[in-house]
Amino acid sequence: MAALLLLATTPLEAQTGTVQGQVTNQAGQPLNNVLVSLVGTNRGVRTDSEGRYEIPGLPVGNVTLRAAVIGYAAQTQTVAVTAAAFTTLDFSLQQAAVSLDALVVTATGEQRAVEVPNVITSVDAARAAEEVAPVSLSSVIQGRAPGVQIINSSGTAGTGTKIRIRGASSMSLTNEPVLVVDGIRVDNRSNDGGLGVGGQTISRINDFNPDEIESIEVVKGPSAAALYGTDAANGVIVIKTKKGRVGAPVFNIYGEAGVVSDRNAYPNNYRGLASDGSTCMMYQVASGSCEQTGLEYANPLESKSTTPITNGGRYQIGGNVAGGTSDVQYFLSAEYEREDGVYGLPSHTRDSILEQRPEGYQIPGFVLNPNQVTRVSLRGNLNAQLSNTLNVQVNTGYVDGKIFLPENDNNVLGMLPSGLLGGTDSTDVGGWGFYTPEEVFWIENKQNIQRFTQSVSLNWTPTTWLDFRGVGGVDYSGISNVSFQAIGTGPSFSNYKADGLRGSDKIASWEYTFDFGGTAQFNLTDQLSSRTSVGVQYFRSYRETVNTTGQKLPPGAGSNASATDQFIGESFVESRTLGTYIEQQFGYNDRLFVTAALRGDDNSAFGRDFDYTVYPKVGASFLVLDQRGGLLDNFRIRGAWGASGVQPGTNDAVLYYTGIALAESGGDATGVVISNPGNPDLKPEKSQEWEAGFEAGLFGGRLGLDVTYYSRTTKDALVSRDLAPSLGLTTSRFENIGKTKNSGLEGGINGTVVRNALLTWDFSLTGSTNSSEVIELGEGVEPIVFGNQKHQEGYPLGAYWDFPYTYEDADGNGFITTDEIVVGDTTEYLGYSRPRYEVSLFNSFDIGSWLRISGLFDYRGGHYQYNNTERFRCRFRTCEELADVNTPLDGQARATVAALTSRQTTTGYVEPAWFIKLRELSFTFFAPQGLARLVGASRASLTIAGRNLLTFTDYTGLDPEVQGTTGNFTSWDFLTQPQVSYWTARLQLTF
Repeated sequence: MAALLLLATTPLEAQTGTVQGQVTNQAGQPLNNVLVSLVGTNRGVRTDSEGRYEIPGLPVGNVTLRAAVIGYAAQTQTVAVTAAAFTTLDFSLQQAAVSLDALVVTATGEQRAVEVPNVITSVDAARAAEEVAPVSLSSVIQGRAPGVQIINSSGTAGTGTKIRIRGASSMSLTNEPVLVVDGIRVDNRSNDGGLGVGGQTISRINDFNPDEIESIEVVKGPSAAALYGTDAANGVIVIKTKKGRVGAPVFNIYGEAGVVSDRNAYPNNYRGLASDGSTCMMYQVASGSCEQTGLEYANPLESKSTTPITNGGRYQIGGNVAGGTSDVQYFLSAEYEREDGVYGLPSHTRDSILEQRPEGYQIPGFVLNPNQVTRVSLRGNLNAQLSNTLNVQVNTGYVDGKIFLPENDNNVLGMLPSGLLGGTDSTDVGGWGFYTPEEVFWIENKQNIQRFTQSVSLNWTPTTWLDFRGVGGVDYSGISNVSFQAIGTGPSFSNYKADGLRGSDKIASWEYTFDFGGTAQFNLTDQLSSRTSVGVQYFRSYRETVNTTGQKLPPGAGSNASATDQFIGESFVESRTLGTYIEQQFGYNDRLFVTAALRGDDNSAFGRDFDYTVYPKVGASFLVLDQRGGLLDNFRIRGAWGASGVQPGTNDAVLYYTGIALAESGGDATGVVISNPGNPDLKPEKSQEWEAGFEAGLFGGRLGLDVTYYSRTTKDALVSRDLAPSLGLTTSRFENIGKTKNSGLEGGINGTVVRNALLTWDFSLTGSTNSSEVIELGEGVEPIVFGNQKHQEGYPLGAYWDFPYTYEDADGNGFITTDEIVVGDTTEYLGYSRPRYEVSLFNSFDIGSWLRISGLFDYRGGHYQYNNTERFRCRFRTCEELADVNTPLDGQARATVAALTSRQTTTGYVEPAWFIKLRELSFTFFAPQGLARLVGASRASLTIAGRNLLTFTDYTGLDPEVQGTTGNFTSWDFLTQPQVSYWTARLQLTF
C-alpha cells in the first residue's frame, strides 16, 4: 500500500473533462439517488431529485460509466471525454427485481452487490417513512429483512425492541447487533430504561428519526461481519442518513396526526357463588363442599366508569431541505414528535381530584397521561468537494427526548396487575386488586435524553484506481432517569406515600470511532481485476452512571439532597478495541469474484493472558448468467465463510472487590470482599459461519428470487462455572467453555405482477427459518435454569421446560380434581421460546398516478409463549377456568395443576404462539400537479396508514408477541401491555 501511495502522489493529468447528464426510468421520469460511477474505479456521484449528475476531473479519452440503483437494472455506456469541456451522457433504466450492480455497504466501503459473496439485505427507509408512516426506526425494519427478528417488549408508547439477526448464539452476552450510522458505531442498548417499571425497556435505536434515514442495510452473521471485528458476530445494521443533492433547494414539509387505540379484550375477574352469596369455585363444587348457583365478575379495565385505558394520539410536524452546487451539498431537517399512550386518568377521577383542590389547581401532566413520548430531532449533513480528488462529509444529528412510562408488568403498582388480579365486586374500589389509577398515576417515571451524533468522513482519490477514506466521530448520550413519588401522593406501598421516594440515575455515554483505510482497484488485464483494501479501526465505549435514592422527603421537595435517608451508587464502564484488517478480491471477466480477508483485534475486556484474536473470511461470487429478456435474465451463486466475535463484559476478566462495613470494638471499620474472581485467560466468544445461496432474475426483470442457507457455530461461549468453596472466592466465574449452533434458511421472491398505465402491482414474499442448539456447556456444568426455561445440551437455547402432567376424569362427574392429575417427576422439553419461522408478505398497488395502496402481513411460528398472566390469575383465584363449572376438562386440568396441586407446573400455560398480523396498511393519494401548485408545491401527497390492525392466533393470552421481561432469553407474557393499533394521516408537500 505504501508503494501505491507513492505512485498516487505523482502529478495528475493536466487534461481532464466533465461528464454530466440525467438518469430516468422507462417512462422518462427522473430517478434520484442513482450512483453513476467510473467502471473499474471508486469514482462516482449520486443523482439529485431531478435525476441529474455531474462527474468532473475525468481523463481525456473514452471512459465507461455505470448507472445503478436498487430496483433497476444497471446500465453501462462508453463516452468520449474532451479536455476542459462538458460531455452529456443520459441513462434510461429498466425496472428489475434483482439489482446485482446496485451498491451495498461493506466494512471496506461501498461495493457492487455482485462482487460481495454474502447476502446483505437493503431496506428503502426513505420510501417506508413516506408511505407507511412508521412509528419508530425499528418498525421500518420489521417484516422487511428476512432473518431479522424485531421482538417488541410491549405496546406501551416509548418502549423498545430486541433485535436478533439469524437467531441468538450467546448464552451470557448480548445478542444485539452492532449499529453503525454514517460510518460510526453508536449506542444500541435495548434495555436502557432504568426506571423500575417492570419489563418495559427503552431501545436506543429508536432515538433516530426515520424521516432522516436514506437507507438501511443488514449485514448478517460472522461471514459478512468479519471485518467489523469483535462484537459483530450478531450482525451489523448499517444506516445512512439523507444527503444533499446538486441543484436548487428542495423543501419537504410534512405533518402527521392520528389515534392510538387498545383493541384488546381484557378478561373478567371471576368468582363462583353459592346461593347464600359465599364463594363457591369450580374445585369446591367438585369436592362437594358447595353448590354453585352463578358467577360474579368484574372488569375494571373494560368498565367505562373505571378503566384508565383510552385513545391516545400521535403527532408529528417536520421539514427538510436539500440542495447545493457541484462543490457543496447540504441536507437540513427538523422534526417534533409526540405520542400519547393509551393510559389516562378517568374523567370522574379527574373531576373528584379537582373538587378537593383549590380553584385554579392544575393536575400535573404526568398524572393525566402517565405514558407520553416527546422528541425533537435535528440534523445537518454537509458534503463538500474540496478538489477533484478530495471530498469531506460532515453528518450531525441531535435528539432531545422525553419519555414517561406507567407502572406495569411484574409490578404490584401496575395498572394491568391491579386490574387483572382484582376483585369481582365492582362496587369495592371499582374492582381494582391493589391500587387505583388515582393512586398509581401520581408516581412519575420519566427519562430525558440529549443525544448528539457526529461523524466526519474524508475521501481522497488521488488517482482513478486508488482512494483513501477516514471516518471519525462520536455518539454522546446524556440520560436522566427519574422515578418520583411525592410525599402525600400515590399508593401507600412500603410507606412511600407517607415518606416520599425519589430515585435518580444520571448517565453519560460516549461511543468513539476512528476508522482509516485505503482501497486500490484496477484491472490487471482486460479480464482480470483486483481490489485490495487495508485499514485500521479504533473503538472506545465509555459509560458512567450515578445512582441516587432519597427517602423521607419534605413536602415540595424535588431533589434527593433534601431527603433524610440518602443512598448513592456510582459505576464506570469502559471498553476499547483496536483492530486492523486486509482484504483482497480478484475479479474475472466481471463475473467471478473471489475474496479473502483477515482481521485482528485486541480488546480491553480480554484477560491479561490473552492478547489478540484473528477473524478470517473467504468467499466467492459467480454471475453464471447475465442477459435481458427471456425466462431467466440473470443468475448468481455465492458462498462465504467467516469468523467474528463477541467480547466479554467489561469487568468479567478482572479481579475486583467490594467494600463492606465491619464492626470493631473501637467503632466501624472498612473491609473488602471479593465480588468477582476474574479470569486472566478470558477471551471473546468466537462464531464461525458459512453461508451459500443464489439470486435469479426472471421474466424480463419482473421477478427476483434469492435463497440463502447459513450455519453458525459459536465456540468459547461464556458460561458461569461454579467454583469450589475451598478457594475462598465467589461462587462462580465466567469461562470460555460453551459451544452453540444456529442454522437456517432465508430468502424471498419479489417482483411486479402487473405493470401498465392503469395498474402496477408489486409484491415481496420473504421468509426465514432458524434452529438453535446448545452443543456444550462445559465439563461438570449443570443445565442453566431460569424459571421454566433453560440452556441444556442437545436442545435449543432458552427452551421451555417443566414437569409434564396427565389427567383423567376418573369418576366421570365432569370435574378434574387434584387427585385426578399425575405430575411427572422430571422436567421435559416443551419447545422453542423464540420464533423458528417467519414470513412476510408485502403488496403495493399503484392505481394510475394518483393512488398507492400497500399492506404488510407478518407471520411468526414454530415457538411457544409462556402465558404467565393467566397462570397468575388462576393462582389468585380470579381466572374463569377455576371459577366456572362449565370449563372444559383440559382448562380445568391446566388451571388446577398450576395453582392447586402440591407439585405445580406451568406446562399448560406454555402455549403455541404462532400468529399472523396485518402489520401495515396504507393509502397514499398523490395530488395532481395543478392542485399541488395551488399551495405553491411541486408535489403533494396524503397518506392514511394503519399499524397492528388484525391478529390471527390460537394463543389464549392477550398478545403472543409481547415480552414482559428484559432478559436475554427469558420470554413470558406477564401482565404486559399488549400491542396497540395506530391510524394516522400524513400530509407531505414538496416545494
